Formats: sequence, structure tokens, C-alpha cells
Amino acid sequence: MNYSLIIPCYNEGKNLPILINKYKKFLINPKNELVLVNNGSVDDTEIIFKKLTKFKNIKTCRVKKNIGFGFGLKKGILASSGKIIIYSHADFEVNPNDVIKSIKLFEKNKYEKKIFIKGNRIQLLKNHWTGTDIFFSYGYTVLSLILFRKKIYDIHAMPVLFSKKLLKNLNYFPNEFSIDLALYVHAIKNYYKIIRFPVNFNKKKRKYGEGSSDNIIKLIQNSFVQFYHSLIILFKSK
Repeated sequence: MNYSLIIPCYNEGKNLPILINKYKKFLINPKNELVLVNNGSVDDTEIIFKKLTKFKNIKTCRVKKNIGFGFGLKKGILASSGKIIIYSHADFEVNPNDVIKSIKLFEKNKYEKKIFIKGNRIQLLKNHWTGTDIFFSYGYTVLSLILFRKKIYDIHAMPVLFSKKLLKNLNYFPNEFSIDLALYVHAIKNYYKIIRFPVNFNKKKRKYGEGSSDNIIKLIQNSFVQFYHSLIILFKSK
């Protein structure tokens, strides 16, 4: 099976050499490909990308202006060639070993026609989440449960794995982090088998780059944006 791991990168230049080293287990299979997206970075990401041409199964592409995580993910998917898509973050809050776990789960269930695999973040306090982080994460879960009346939780957990076929009837692809919800809801609506597995999303593992939850102002702003997009997803999914 061919897997395409999509990682949008926003000002993650200093992370990239470490990132590639950590994904050795994934890259050792020549059928796998790592698609790195320069998602409108203003650091040295593009310079580092140009040095990656020696890797046969690493692709790079560029978004000139940062519009959001979802837009970068879409750009990476369009550049990918694998039948199975996996996506994750460029920082190290997501453990690269969890990508390997998601693949093993897929292989174990590969005779199922429709599978959607997603991490489930555990031990939040031990992984250095603040009370504010937990409040907003659970708040988004409660909002989604009320709006969609489906078993939806920990919406932004990664990695996420699904067949590219899932995208055929997806009629709304948000440009920001609401893409997590859009794909999750779309998979449930289309009767995919949802597999969640425990992951440690360690806030202290992040070294460089910029995120959408760096401070309380960003968290509040993103909450309003995600509420707006949640309503659009609800309308589009009917």
C-alpha cells in the first residue's frame, strides 16, 4: 500500500532536519512518501526544502501566503501520489511513532472497505496542557456534540489516516483547522469505520514554529472562526 504523509510547515525551518530524521521508519519504505508543504513561511523553510531533493521519497511544495492549516493540507494532498493519506503537524507535539501506529492499525483492518483512523490525546496534564488548553479543547467537543449529535470528540487529535477516496464527495474543505472536523464528520456520514487510538500530544516537545494556540488571544479568535466553520460544515453535511 502507498502512503502519503502530508505535513504543512509554517516557520518550521529549524524543525525540519530533526523531523526528517524522526520519520526514518516511515521513509525506509520506498513506496511511502513524505509531502512537506511550505505553508507561507517567512523563515528559512524554503531554503531547507531545496536541500531535500536528494531524498527520493520526499516531496515539497509551497504556498506563497499562509491562509491556514487546511489550505496547506489541501495543497499537499494535491501533490501526493499515495492512495492512503496521513496528516500531522511539523512540530514534535505529535510523536512520529504514532504515524507508524496508525499504519499498523490500517493494515490490521485493511479488509474493511472504509476506515478512518485518528489519534485520541490522553494524559493531558502529564503532557503539559494548561487548564486553558483543556477548556478550549473540551469546549469544541461539546459544541460539536450539540451541533452534529454524533459521537465526535478530541477533534484536533493527530495523526489522521484515511483513503483518498474519502475526499471524492467532500463538498467543503476549510482553509484552517476546521478541516479536522469536516473530514471527521464526512467519514461518519459516509459510514466509515472510525478507529481512535491513544496518543501523547506533548506540549513541551514543540521546539520551533508558530501555532494557532500560542496564547489566549489566538485561542479565542480561533474559537470564533471554528464556530463559524462548524455551522457551515453542519449545513453542508445535511
